[in-house]
Amino acid sequence: MRNCIVLLVTLAGTLTAQSPPSVIGNGWGLDHVIVGLPGPEAVKEVFGAKLGFTPFTGIKFPSQGLERAVIPLPPEASVELLWPYQAPTPSARPLVALVRKKAALGGGPAAYNLNVSPAEGAADAMRRLGLRVNLPLSQTFVTPDGKETRGPWQYVDIDPADQAAQPLGVPGGAGVGFVEYQSQSDRLKPERFQRALEIAQRDFPDPRRSAGEIHANTARKLRSVWVAVPSVTGAVREAARFGFVVGAESQFKALGENGQEVQCGQGSIVFFEPAHQNSPIAALVKKQGLGPFGVSIGVADLKTAQRVVQEGTQAKFQIQHSGNRTSFIVPAELAAGTVIEFVQM
Repeated sequence: MRNCIVLLVTLAGTLTAQSPPSVIGNGWGLDHVIVGLPGPEAVKEVFGAKLGFTPFTGIKFPSQGLERAVIPLPPEASVELLWPYQAPTPSARPLVALVRKKAALGGGPAAYNLNVSPAEGAADAMRRLGLRVNLPLSQTFVTPDGKETRGPWQYVDIDPADQAAQPLGVPGGAGVGFVEYQSQSDRLKPERFQRALEIAQRDFPDPRRSAGEIHANTARKLRSVWVAVPSVTGAVREAARFGFVVGAESQFKALGENGQEVQCGQGSIVFFEPAHQNSPIAALVKKQGLGPFGVSIGVADLKTAQRVVQEGTQAKFQIQHSGNRTSFIVPAELAAGTVIEFVQM
């Protein structure tokens, strides 16, 4: 194990020094994690009542056959909850199959999106890596009042045949999307938090929620997405090709695992390779397969988050201290297939 850690640290330093300019350009990197669910009940009962989030509901994507709720973490991030409500059209995006697979398993993370800017620059950078890339239009969606409109975003899609060369959830592979918004700068304004707060108070009341908080658990930031891979070394190497900065290895006591972090703008991707066949991550991989399996959420008040989640789930969670990290982890079986870490900001 010691030799393995030394190797990873050495590799991290080498790759950091040699990393090309990041494909995210002027984008902010980690933007949102997509979780597939079997239906809307999990949104209200699990993410709302048990975990203390305030999901914003009401959007449908008819061509994709998916309905959506969003856990806003403004100004720039979110967790997107999707579930099937009708059959998709033949033109549906590949993401739909990933979401429906997780839904059939009872839920779990299906993918994550990275914000890039400009989209054309990201596409050119990927082409220089030898990838075939296109920039399709965003899909249309239906608002709660029945209005159909096209999404104000631009995708950068890697050809599925090229994605097949990388494991699920590794940059360049399936389950990793790239997106630019039409009004990039507007999405970073502090006013976005205030607007989300007003919507939460008006449309989604929750007596557990403190004044000034969107979520009862005080969630404020999407810190990272966690991905199970067959080889951490290989995943790190591929992420470095995209220009993401390799960070330090971190210990996650509640998982009994070490994770290798790769910085991606304002958030990070943490790669895990199951330590042994009986580890918690190995059990998740056996059920759900490799790829995204968890998220790390920064909270304003960890004690409040602990109290709200313990009351909601009727389970106990021990706060762990590791370096400058103070957190507790909710296992997948209590969070509709998603491992969730709550971390003090």
